[in-house]
Amino acid sequence: MKKVPFLAAAALCASACSPSTVALRAAGRLIERGRPALTRESDPRIAEQALPGQLKLLEVLLESDPANPDLLASLAEGWTGYAYLFIEDADPARAAGLYKRAAGYGRRLLALKPAFAALDGASPEAAVSALASAGPADVRALYWTAAAWAGWANAAKSDPEALSALPRAVRLMERVLALDPGYENSGPDLFFGVYYAATPKIAGGDPARALKHFDAALARTERRYLPAQVMMMRHYAVAVLDEDLFRRLGAEVAAADPAALTDARLANEAARLKAKSLLEKTDDLF
Repeated sequence: MKKVPFLAAAALCASACSPSTVALRAAGRLIERGRPALTRESDPRIAEQALPGQLKLLEVLLESDPANPDLLASLAEGWTGYAYLFIEDADPARAAGLYKRAAGYGRRLLALKPAFAALDGASPEAAVSALASAGPADVRALYWTAAAWAGWANAAKSDPEALSALPRAVRLMERVLALDPGYENSGPDLFFGVYYAATPKIAGGDPARALKHFDAALARTERRYLPAQVMMMRHYAVAVLDEDLFRRLGAEVAAADPAALTDARLANEAARLKAKSLLEKTDDLF
């Protein structure tokens, strides 16, 4: 093995291991350890008001340490979650911008691994080859980049750039599904449930496959992760014009205990609000 000259090694350490960099990376890990304080929040309004400021602080920290994987991961996840939970229903245009912002951080996170450096611009064949090297440690980056891309495409349906991201999102999420189908409360199955329900049949949509994925997510989470029911209401029940299923899922969410899944309390509380809003629009949807 070729040895690194002592002075070169010292220079590398001086830049990569400077006190400011060490402090920033410690801050990133500290923020990550504090994540449950947000996911367990019982009042969505508090979270909605607090989250943008927290994410902006992370962006400030990232300016001084642009390759910090903890900060990049938190920003990809945070902006995606904020857009979905609080913005997309009322303001799709604003949500599209936030999803695009999240995807940018996800792409930067993926690019830290040489095999993924050009993943978003690769041909389908090259992307599949690159993703074959992905392992469990890559799941978070793959998942949140895919979720952000898909959210962007869904919120900006008339934007060709946004729509072009959807096939890439599918490839990433297929790999996540193979590696860890239970990640983020069966997030990969929910992704494909929405994808196959919302996509026209001529473009690959398949309600039967959508139902299979939604059923898998509901079973794996023991029906305690309420966004699963809400996504099934909004995307599957509406697509197949099953008003009875739509109403039953809405009633199930309304009657559920949002605290039944402690680490998803915020998502469950937000899901209850979303289900209530959807039920109020029943006559318009069917």
